[in-house]
Amino acid sequence: MINKRLVLASSSPRRVALLKSLGLHFDIVPHTIEEYIPGDALPGELAMQLAYVKAEDVAKKEKNAIIIAADTVVLHGKDILGKPKDIRDAKRILSMLSNSDHDVVSGVCIMDTPSKRKVLRISRTQIKMKLISEEEIVAYIKSGEPMDKAGAYAIQGEGRKFVKHINGSLSNVVGLPLELVQEMLNDFTKN
Repeated sequence: MINKRLVLASSSPRRVALLKSLGLHFDIVPHTIEEYIPGDALPGELAMQLAYVKAEDVAKKEKNAIIIAADTVVLHGKDILGKPKDIRDAKRILSMLSNSDHDVVSGVCIMDTPSKRKVLRISRTQIKMKLISEEEIVAYIKSGEPMDKAGAYAIQGEGRKFVKHINGSLSNVVGLPLELVQEMLNDFTKN
């Protein structure tokens, strides 16, 4: 039983819809940090660190709440792929993912204020993409859908047509691993 206000540290429509699907009542207080990907970062650590920084940012404004923050990165080989910078970058990312495997890694931070007690965890989902033609990539980019998505595709949208196989949490790929969030909230409220 959660006896404090729940706050989602994101205005992402995908994260909001996913969290609502758990039947939770929460407020939306977007973080104000600039997301970044340092060159030497390990994907799980990076996603957890960014989730933590987002939670910390919102915790400064929310004095009596449980903050839920998340960050998602796409890992292709040793390359960490964030959101495309522009159309050219979206094309590069989608061409890279075509006919290959990649991992979607999300870091989740749940933090209590004012105690700053926190739980950090990661979720990893493996994706196999089909061969995507250059024409398909161009048409998909014209739709605008890939421009604000890590890995330049939305599995919950038109991007699902490029996915051949998924192993793991679908909600993780959309942007918030619900199974993990529910487990973390349960553990968090027990202690």
